[in-house]
Amino acid sequence: MADTSYAPLGIMPEEIEQLVKRANRQGTHSAWARFVRLMRYKLVIPILRARRAPEYTGRGVFVGVAWGMTPTVGLQIVIVLAHWAIVRTIMPRWDFNVIVALAWVWLSNVFTMVPLYYGFLVTGRVLMGHDEVLPGYQTFADEMMEAVSVEADGLTGFWLQTVNLFDLYGVPMLIGCIPWALVGGWLGYIWTVAYLRRHQRLAAAKRRACGEAEDTFG
Repeated sequence: MADTSYAPLGIMPEEIEQLVKRANRQGTHSAWARFVRLMRYKLVIPILRARRAPEYTGRGVFVGVAWGMTPTVGLQIVIVLAHWAIVRTIMPRWDFNVIVALAWVWLSNVFTMVPLYYGFLVTGRVLMGHDEVLPGYQTFADEMMEAVSVEADGLTGFWLQTVNLFDLYGVPMLIGCIPWALVGGWLGYIWTVAYLRRHQRLAAAKRRACGEAEDTFG
């Protein structure tokens, strides 16, 4: 039976490798294969490349997921860097892997923005007791695309998009993102620490096996 004592979310390192191999077997041009490889490259590889304690990397995932679960697409890199600078200055013992944090804000992007923002809106309206006036998903998607369609580029464009979004659904989305950010960040931290500890144990066992083999045939 597989050891799941350190994997509360049930995702083991070897299971991720199996997903990648399965995607590769489906063909290099399949959408699923490209998606799995992209997820592994964007989210898992930065974790495995970390050389510090699992908790240090886990805090990076917490920060990345938490800010990724906010209606701030386009500004998240700046926010994470500012967060990192403040933590290193005021609370250095809570320092985190900023590279990993920047990788995990990618959870919210141009492809996932609409469903995530709709989830924030629904959650916020429910928490505020206004769930009877929820817009339909397609209505929300159309209104949101219209709000972010601005002619300006760069920081001016981001600012206009942000103003339009908050003018449209601001307070409910802000309130609704809070539980998503906190719960998502905490689950990301738990999973990362468990995943890295499991990976380290497997790597240590492999090194011991290789050492025993060398002693046998040396």
